[in-house]
Amino acid sequence: MPSKSFIKVIGLILLLSLGPASIYFLYKRTGGLESRDELAFHRNIRFEFMAGTDSVDLRPLTDWSWETVCAFGSGLSQAEVNALVGFSYDNFSQLTWRNLSDHWTLLFIDSERETSWGLHRPVTPIRIPTDDISGFNAGEGARGSCAEHDTARLALERREVPLGKTPVVARLIDEASVAGEQENVLSP
Repeated sequence: MPSKSFIKVIGLILLLSLGPASIYFLYKRTGGLESRDELAFHRNIRFEFMAGTDSVDLRPLTDWSWETVCAFGSGLSQAEVNALVGFSYDNFSQLTWRNLSDHWTLLFIDSERETSWGLHRPVTPIRIPTDDISGFNAGEGARGSCAEHDTARLALERREVPLGKTPVVARLIDEASVAGEQENVLSP
């Protein structure tokens, strides 16, 4: 029969092992904790969705600097994301939700600038849960798309869904390309 102190040590080890297991589960299932930028963006976009409009201008929803925004669904490889954004996105591995089928991603990309450690291009990633905020429509035959700051909008459609899920489905559009210019789209 094990001693009481041995049982206490085993109990303490089991208790301490719950922390890493919980963190692992949190990151594998949800992509981790949401950033301050994500929380603010989610709050702002929900207010826009409540207005009942057919499209949403992304500029007033962000308080950070950006020139281009790109949207893509789950399952894209790093090479596909690099092709979509037009440069090597070094922080791709930090998009811990990128393979979760119930999330899609907006990347707000700023201009490249000189920093103390060399050239750097700030990118603000925002995950969008498909059940809570909005579904994603990449467009006909596309896997993702990009739009410029002044013309980036989310085109919205609403659908019948069960209670507890969002009826909104969003598609990133560039108003300039809708008016006749070529759209930057990643096809399969």
